[in-house]
Amino acid sequence: MPQYQALYRQWRPQTFGEVVGQDHITVTLRNAVRTGRLVHAYLFCGPRGTGKTSTAKILAKAVNCLEPEEGEPCNQCSNCQRITRGLSLDVLEIDAASNRGIDEIRQLKERVQFGPVEGKYKVYIIDEVHMLTTEAFNALLKTLEEPPRHVIFVLATTEPRKVLPTIISRCQRFDFQPLKGNIIARRLQEVAAANGVSIEPAALSLLARKAAGGLRDALGLLDQILAGGRENVSAAEAAALLGVPRQELLQEMVAALLAGDAGKILRLVDVALREGVEPRLVLEDLLDWCRNLLLVNLDPQAAELTGLPEDAVEEMRASAGTVDVAELFRIMEKLQGAASELRFSTQPRIALEMALVGAVLEEDGDARLRKLEAKVKELEERLACLGRPPQAAVRGSPAGREKRGSAAGARTGEAGPVGTEGSKPAVPGEAQEAAARAVARREVEAARAETAAAGALTLEEVQGQWPRVLQAARKKSIQLQAYLKGGRPAGFHNGRLVLSFKSAFHKDMLEQPAHKKATEEALQAVFGQPLEVVLVDEGPSRPEGEIPDEILKKLVDYFGPDKVEIKD
Repeated sequence: MPQYQALYRQWRPQTFGEVVGQDHITVTLRNAVRTGRLVHAYLFCGPRGTGKTSTAKILAKAVNCLEPEEGEPCNQCSNCQRITRGLSLDVLEIDAASNRGIDEIRQLKERVQFGPVEGKYKVYIIDEVHMLTTEAFNALLKTLEEPPRHVIFVLATTEPRKVLPTIISRCQRFDFQPLKGNIIARRLQEVAAANGVSIEPAALSLLARKAAGGLRDALGLLDQILAGGRENVSAAEAAALLGVPRQELLQEMVAALLAGDAGKILRLVDVALREGVEPRLVLEDLLDWCRNLLLVNLDPQAAELTGLPEDAVEEMRASAGTVDVAELFRIMEKLQGAASELRFSTQPRIALEMALVGAVLEEDGDARLRKLEAKVKELEERLACLGRPPQAAVRGSPAGREKRGSAAGARTGEAGPVGTEGSKPAVPGEAQEAAARAVARREVEAARAETAAAGALTLEEVQGQWPRVLQAARKKSIQLQAYLKGGRPAGFHNGRLVLSFKSAFHKDMLEQPAHKKATEEALQAVFGQPLEVVLVDEGPSRPEGEIPDEILKKLVDYFGPDKVEIKD
């Protein structure tokens, strides 16, 4: 029984026209072969699985083909067939990851002097060229700049930033792009149909998204599904085989996050883990789904950026206007921060549950204020429907109340309140309307008071958000973060934050105008309101082994504050 060949090898493109999604490169190379405008060195850059090595082999066939057709190899002549089977003496593939030293490059320099055996050109394909050592690169420079006329170099890399600029300047560079999801899905549909298997569009979309722009990875995932022997593959079956969460499960989890239902989130996490999905994949796919939902809500025409099937995009479009975009963005920030922590957690399930529940429970002050302001707006609209201007209804100053009282007296023609002796009797309908207005006015005032209370910071809130303050300080300078680490929030009153320091050095450094201003800017970036910083000494309690403050001062005076970094 012949050995099975993987799909990505069976479906490796054999002509420029068969390369998927890289027309900007294949058209140029085909025309260069057709017109004879070939250069001595090419650099192919791009993510894995996008066709770099396949294109290099096609180029090697095209330049050595005995009967080329408009720049394309015929794939029928002896040269093409030997190159396809990897038996040609004129095409040499070198793995720079395992042949990265200067000795291997010296051997290469000696071999390039020999002419081709069968074809017109000798083609050297150096894969992962960025793995070469600096010495090897330098040894290759002269040969790469002026090689013999019968030699063509094709360098392939996934990390062009690691290739020496002197090497790049001697090559004609082509950048391979990650393939779009719809292009990968169409190719997978073609391969599945050729194997007699029907796959749902949602399953194809799932494979394309998990491949992250690489067709080779997508074909590898499809190979895994076809190994199951099914003639019809649904999206749920594909998700189970690949160990990723189902689309319906992700939709329910996002809805629970937006609704703030922590209990339902925990139940859905349990369902996902019982289906064999790793916690890391749950978080990654959930974050990806939130990103797609955000895209569609911000721009309903951005369907192609999501890589999702049309039915899923239509469901997201239907939710446009009902999703709180700011709340969704806040949840994404929480999940993004938890994704890095989950990789190093010894209890991934607990870390996942903490991240999701924390994204619901840790509602920041801005979110609370937005909800309260929405409530106030709704109450003002109710007052407007009752025929009273909302501005007068929510005005809380004594002058405003006095103005409303005089206006009411002017309408009734009496100075006393409605229903007292000497006043005009109120019509029953007017009394009901007045009562409704009074109730709505009290609700608005209560909402206003709640909004003001939500906007007031407390010492506990500042202490809870102190790690965020340190992160904001780090964006300004590492030194500022180090100085702030030496202090702690000890008091808060009337917009003044008291920071207490054990080390007089840290306190003295922060008292410098530039550092103090930067600290207040970091606080405003976190809490959204200006705060005045007051610095106080906590007392001399230096841990054993800590450098004395006077020595630290001398170091700063000698080297400068920008050269001294204080580390815990």
